Amino acid sequence: MNKKNILILLFFSFAICLNAVQVKKIEVVDYKDFQKGELKGTSIDSQGRLFLGPEINDIKGPEREYYLSLDVSGNGDIYIGTGHKSILFRLNSKTNSIEEIFQSDQLDFYALLVKDENDIYVGSSPNGKVYHIGKNKKAKVVFDPAEKFIWDIKADKDGNIICAMGNSGAIYKIEKTGEVGKIYDAEDSHLISLFITRENSILTGSGDRGILYRIENRKVKVIHDSPLEEIRAICEDKEGNIFFAATRGIVNKKLMDSENNELFFSKQKDRDKKELKEKSILYCLHTNGIVEQIWSSMEDYVYTICYDQYNDSIIVGTGNSGRVFRVNKDGGYSLVFESNSAQIYKIITNKNGFIMITNNMASIAFMKNNLNDKGSYLSEIYDLEVPSRLGKIYWDQELSKGMKVVFFVRTGNSNIADKTWSDWSPPFTDPQNSNINVNGFRYFQIKVMLNSSSIGGTPYLNNFRIFYLQTNLKPLIKNIEVKKPDYKIPRQKIDKKTHNKEKCLLARWNATDPNNDELKYSIYIRKLKDKNWIPIKKNSSDNKIKIYTELFEDDFYVMKVIADDSLSNPPSTSKLTSITSKPFVVDSTAPVLTNLVIERTRVKFVVSDKTSLVSEVLYSYDGELWYPLIPEDMINDSKSEIFAFQLKEIIAKKVFFIRVVDEFGNSKVFQREL
Repeated sequence: MNKKNILILLFFSFAICLNAVQVKKIEVVDYKDFQKGELKGTSIDSQGRLFLGPEINDIKGPEREYYLSLDVSGNGDIYIGTGHKSILFRLNSKTNSIEEIFQSDQLDFYALLVKDENDIYVGSSPNGKVYHIGKNKKAKVVFDPAEKFIWDIKADKDGNIICAMGNSGAIYKIEKTGEVGKIYDAEDSHLISLFITRENSILTGSGDRGILYRIENRKVKVIHDSPLEEIRAICEDKEGNIFFAATRGIVNKKLMDSENNELFFSKQKDRDKKELKEKSILYCLHTNGIVEQIWSSMEDYVYTICYDQYNDSIIVGTGNSGRVFRVNKDGGYSLVFESNSAQIYKIITNKNGFIMITNNMASIAFMKNNLNDKGSYLSEIYDLEVPSRLGKIYWDQELSKGMKVVFFVRTGNSNIADKTWSDWSPPFTDPQNSNINVNGFRYFQIKVMLNSSSIGGTPYLNNFRIFYLQTNLKPLIKNIEVKKPDYKIPRQKIDKKTHNKEKCLLARWNATDPNNDELKYSIYIRKLKDKNWIPIKKNSSDNKIKIYTELFEDDFYVMKVIADDSLSNPPSTSKLTSITSKPFVVDSTAPVLTNLVIERTRVKFVVSDKTSLVSEVLYSYDGELWYPLIPEDMINDSKSEIFAFQLKEIIAKKVFFIRVVDEFGNSKVFQREL
């Protein structure tokens, strides 16, 4: 960026700071911001950069509901085991044809091992068996275990077949001679993953307690006990470091009833986003025996991992947003692909790339090592809350020769980009001087195109910012509420504090501003029958006020509140709005007592109030303890009430007290000598 552009940007930023309430901006600056959009041939890394992703080609697969296992033969043929009707298919790499190899009477093929096209092992579940398919293409049962599930099959360096089992977790070895033996009986219900190291050790992961075991010469050692329930996948790099993925319980919680399809979740974006605990963790077992956590996710469940020799990194397939990550050994990572399916269920390496199967929807694809020469990014739909003017867009990019980054914008007034939206704008290519200059739309969306004519190279988009100015709309006020404060009549001697309680009404209103502008209020009051408003308070920032009723005559009144957004807008665009309350009563005068008659132990009198109802009447012999009275009609519900009662005894003291209270808490004490 040259000095001139820097000065222009600083000046513009300074202007925004001076008028920060008016001019707003949307910023996409990090991984989480970019992740909200849609990647098409592009990737995002943990530094928050958008760049060209690997080339991915769809492969036509069998039309089955679920793909559960995957392997490839030396000649490039792809083998897929399916679920809910266990069939083994071969995808011929030369003819691109799909051939059904074998079908069992069980539901699922979770385990598959292709040593070559004439030496295939497949495990069926539940109540499953291990089948061998040889040169004659006929399946032969080589292992009929008591265990219900066959989760994984691998071949060791000696050509023996190793099987990981559940619902009684065990590891079996099928010798080349055909003899079968149990080499480990775990306390776990499920051992769900297998890997044979270069030293011919067996690594297996549990599906109950998240433990990684190493088995050597029938001796078992716990390598790591993860806080998560399952060790889903294991792989090894060229240096002998072991990588393994732990995840929240999928097998025990979601797979046990395969018939009811509890295996898979639906496709969701950022499911359980507010939950803080990790859903998955990727570990590295270094050659020195130290286990280190190198990556984790609070959003994604890891289903599969494999080693990327080309980039010396780990490829991680996840659900339930169908994402593929590339994780570096230092913990840096990239989201390299997001599928239309919910789960990336299995990934294996192949010449020049990776083969992957997905579920919900079932599909198969080939991810190449080389990058696309072009790709796009479609942002989320941004809601500006009110119709607004879009200003300039700025972005930071890293380009080499033959690379470019281009922006497009479209706008609309519905929250879905439908036919009512505008077409995509002409391209914006200047990262420091691209003015969108569109007015009158509430929603907009950004499309970014990345292009590179440099083989293996990619442009990088580090961030982008869009400035906008909302059309100023007037504030909204509703629900002015005027009420008397709660009060409680004391049953003991009236002290000064109680007797001199302030006389007021409490007023409150709800006000909002479509632009989230700062509001100030002016409050007025007048008698219902009058025309002139009396100011109570001006330029208040509170949405409540006390009306001190002793300042006003007893009568019916209304209140007016004016909301003003001029603190956030210049005079030419500021807005006012007002609302008038329902009529309410102002009463600061206590009731009066008349016609008091005391004849020995019989007392009778009348309590009246001009404005409000009589609320409570109490009497006292000494002015300290007060006793309630009820009127002759048995309920205080009128402005005038008659009270008559009989004293239990002749008053010893020669003074009698009566306290009268109206519904606004106005009270007065009367006393009479006998």
